[in-house]
Amino acid sequence: MIKSVGKKLSFKKGDFFVEENEVCKYIGIVESGTFYSYFEDANLNFIVNELYTQNSVITSYRSFLGDILSPAYIKAYSDAIVYTLDKEMYSAFMNQQEWAVLFKDISDQLFINKCFKETSLVKLKAKERYSELISYRKNIEQDFPQHLIASYLKIRPETLSRLKSLDIRQGIK
Repeated sequence: MIKSVGKKLSFKKGDFFVEENEVCKYIGIVESGTFYSYFEDANLNFIVNELYTQNSVITSYRSFLGDILSPAYIKAYSDAIVYTLDKEMYSAFMNQQEWAVLFKDISDQLFINKCFKETSLVKLKAKERYSELISYRKNIEQDFPQHLIASYLKIRPETLSRLKSLDIRQGIK
């Protein structure tokens, strides 16, 4: 539905969908290409909090809904096309039942993804987080470099290399 009425935006590698301390203007669907969302902590450490691929819902959701500043950057890792709705379109469509149901589904999925990630960071060991990631996001290793995946998993790139090496040697992959 978003693709049928949304505005088609093109991004070059390195372009921002939204920058930290800006209000996110869009909610969108990634048609092609990849993005990653990241924070810089108080010590200027780079922390990836989401990886977006084809058909991902992309937005800084609390910024978009609340007209507040985005706490994170969303940056194109590759050239990409995104179909977007701005806040005005979103508000207008929200009054139509089929759109309201779609937006609820999107909201539910974003919430479930957030809960799933938070729970896995607390309850799972690095190897288990890596195994889950590659099982439910099959092409993630083709779409993103190891250092971004490692940051997303909250491990060091060396740890990810070791985990991948163990999987290959044990025939788990």
